[in-house]
Amino acid sequence: MSVSSYIRQFHGKASSCLLILMCFISATVFAHGEHSLERENSLEQDKSHEQDKSHEHHKNHGHMIDSQSPIVLKDGYARATFPMAKTAAAYFTLHNYSENNLQLSGVTVDTKVANEAQIHTTKMEGDVMRMRHLIDGVTIGANEHVTFTSGGYHIMLLGLKSGLTEGGEVQLTLHFDGQESLHTVLPVKADSQGMHKHAH
Repeated sequence: MSVSSYIRQFHGKASSCLLILMCFISATVFAHGEHSLERENSLEQDKSHEQDKSHEHHKNHGHMIDSQSPIVLKDGYARATFPMAKTAAAYFTLHNYSENNLQLSGVTVDTKVANEAQIHTTKMEGDVMRMRHLIDGVTIGANEHVTFTSGGYHIMLLGLKSGLTEGGEVQLTLHFDGQESLHTVLPVKADSQGMHKHAH
């Protein structure tokens, strides 16, 4: 074999090897890119899942925070009752983060839970706590908060379809004058401190 023939044969084999090497590198880079994309998608899904869990956590613990609303509801719950009860009470704290007074004008309840919800206040008369329906609602001052609690402002649920059991939930919608309504889901909790004698 002549020198020139040997050189041509060598170059042919070298070109084939180089082509195979380039194909291998391209396949490796492509596979790595696919893996990185899958990992990025997985991280995005995990982040979205964590946000959903965070929202669910706030909802189940009686919190309702809407970035579009100046009103924030915290520490909300409905008090558990005995099985045949026809009334129940719900409590929470409303924070007004606006520069204007806001008026809580009314509350509605899921009709699967009760017939209606009313804003009440409580006044001691002798040894009996008497409740009064606040038809005009409650004012939450600018940059202030109002706590709805046993012995003070509270939400009465009237015409219960069945007693409220600890661990359950109650859906409420709070209505404000000149403001969008606020929807919340309150957990049902036992509350021995709230077991007082009431009368109308």
